[in-house]
Amino acid sequence: MLYKYRKELIKIQEEIVNMTKMAIVIVDDEGNYLTEKSNYSEFCKIFRKNKELNCFCEKCDVKALSKVFLSLKPYIYRCHAGLVDMIIPIIYQGELIGAFLVGQILLEDEETFELENILIENVGKEFNLKKIAENYDFLKKVKYNDLQSIASILHYTSVYISECIKNKKWYNHIVENNIKEERVQYSHSQISAAITHINEKIKENIYLEDVAGLCNLSISQFSRVFKKEIGKTFKEYILIKKVEKAKYFLEITNKSLSEISNEIGIEDSSYFTKVFKKYEKICPKDYRDLFQK
Repeated sequence: MLYKYRKELIKIQEEIVNMTKMAIVIVDDEGNYLTEKSNYSEFCKIFRKNKELNCFCEKCDVKALSKVFLSLKPYIYRCHAGLVDMIIPIIYQGELIGAFLVGQILLEDEETFELENILIENVGKEFNLKKIAENYDFLKKVKYNDLQSIASILHYTSVYISECIKNKKWYNHIVENNIKEERVQYSHSQISAAITHINEKIKENIYLEDVAGLCNLSISQFSRVFKKEIGKTFKEYILIKKVEKAKYFLEITNKSLSEISNEIGIEDSSYFTKVFKKYEKICPKDYRDLFQK
């Protein structure tokens, strides 16, 4: 099915590469490449060109794809060379029609593997490490929280693709217009720093006096400007953002409601349920059931 939309998929892939600077390729429901591999690292190219090392790469790909094709859920994993990859399924009418393969990165906020030990374990001591080691230092490093955010964006992109197929219409021009409007609206706004802070710290408790200070405004001035520009109060906006994050966890994870509540910075799970129902008109459990039947 996705072959008919290859042109649109290539454009989406280009935008993802521009945004994430990660390696990416899109495959069909059988794992066949629909697009050309983009932004693959020199480190991985060396692996792929070596017959013995490529065998390990292919085994990792097959194992990860098999898991995603069965679960129909995003999957973040580590390959045999210690790099982090993720697969985001593209689902149409409940069936898998393809997937994003993204990654070839290192996690910034953890100790990295010893490259030499990895290669010795996989291919033996006789392998020349020099060229691989040189390119290993150039691999992109990403914080785990940022990686989760990218996975979330790709998930919503996969939903967008499904909707475009369903409606037989692609909305690239609408996306471009919305971006332009948002830049006009917020680029010189007094509260732009607050919006950035809220989006980055949505898992934490966010206090009015702190964000007001970031914008060099008094609490009363900030509250007035925020309501005027956003159309919602500071508290309402934060709760809506927390609910959006919760929806992501409910859709693609098996985390308990208590765990999800903690993930979005709401300690009381009963209050989380109350807030979720207020904005989504459905309780979290019923919302999850809609996506995980």
